[in-house]
Amino acid sequence: MAGRNDVAIVAALEAMAHALENQPNADENAGSRSLATFQRENPHTFKVTYDPDGALTWLKEIERIFRVMDCTQAQKVRYGTHMLVVEGDDWWLDTRQRLETAGEEITWVVFHREFMRKYYPEDVRGKKEIEFLELKQ
Repeated sequence: MAGRNDVAIVAALEAMAHALENQPNADENAGSRSLATFQRENPHTFKVTYDPDGALTWLKEIERIFRVMDCTQAQKVRYGTHMLVVEGDDWWLDTRQRLETAGEEITWVVFHREFMRKYYPEDVRGKKEIEFLELKQ
């Protein structure tokens, strides 16, 4: 008798799993769950101040979370830019509009490039490299 119940339970669970997979909002629900998972990592927001080291630290932290979560490119852009607040969000809205107007696809690589240009500029990187080389001598 117990064997028949087990088969019925397995069949019912399989039917429920199949029904859940085929829900119209299944992808949307998965995205929401992933955002919740991302937020459980307690990523810091980025408000924007002139702090190149802080900007680089924020970017590394966000990318560390992405590696653990195995995020898609679309999720990286969505989740990373979600953590921009105040002036950071304003900067991204303007930058995204400029990029889209130019016909550029918005990927994490593009975001990373633009973020580094703005918040960790080439001249700062050059100074850091010189400081590093001087320390090694």
